[in-house]
Amino acid sequence: MPAPRQSPIAYHIGKTAEREKGMHEAAGSIIRPGRRRAGVLTLFGFVLLAAQPSHAADTPDAAAGRTIAETGVLTGHVGCSACHLMNGAGQPDVGIPRLAGFSAAYLEQQLGYFATDKRRDSWMAPYARMLTQKQMQDVAAYYAGLSEPPPPEADPASDGLRARGKEIFEKGVMANGVMPCGGCHGPAGQGMGTFAPHLAGQSAPYLLEQLRGWHQGKDRDPMGKMMATEAHAMTDADMQAVAAYLQNLPGPNAGAAK
Repeated sequence: MPAPRQSPIAYHIGKTAEREKGMHEAAGSIIRPGRRRAGVLTLFGFVLLAAQPSHAADTPDAAAGRTIAETGVLTGHVGCSACHLMNGAGQPDVGIPRLAGFSAAYLEQQLGYFATDKRRDSWMAPYARMLTQKQMQDVAAYYAGLSEPPPPEADPASDGLRARGKEIFEKGVMANGVMPCGGCHGPAGQGMGTFAPHLAGQSAPYLLEQLRGWHQGKDRDPMGKMMATEAHAMTDADMQAVAAYLQNLPGPNAGAAK
């Protein structure tokens, strides 16, 4: 993967167009106001099942994935760790996302999107295209098996911003049609498989870049239509607050050995 930069990288393996459409429609109904909670839980079950990778695959080899992360797969090209580090912590200050703590299925899905231009990124695409399906599985298994790094030390001057972000994450901004982020990403930001990624401890600049893209109407990848709808209703101040809150939110397994 490429040398560090000032603009972020990283995120969702494909399903059929019909299946994706069904997932988006179901997900859209999940987050609209006025739905009964029982219906939400039922639809969540449907979406999470639909979001699981459907391809038959060999057993992932995390040790082989470690080698890919460390040295890459082609001579003269760096491995994933050049940007995302061997511990998967990324480089939060420059918007390079953390990978440790994500599900292997989600990481594999995103690599597949990068490799097929379903998620366009001039930095990630060339590296993803170097990998076979099995190599994607292996490196995803390696990073998914790492313990989550603790969040960076919080700046006391940003306490008010994070408090606002926590409120939006947990309660939304109902007056503006912004639903609680935790409804999909989990109350602790732990994510839900390939449907909604793990967010706790993620780089604030990276999260803010993604939210601003969705706010501008960019889908980003086949799973992004719902986020584009949600982020469109957020102000830039809302997005900054949520990103700041999540960066300092410890993951449920932060610091725990795996």
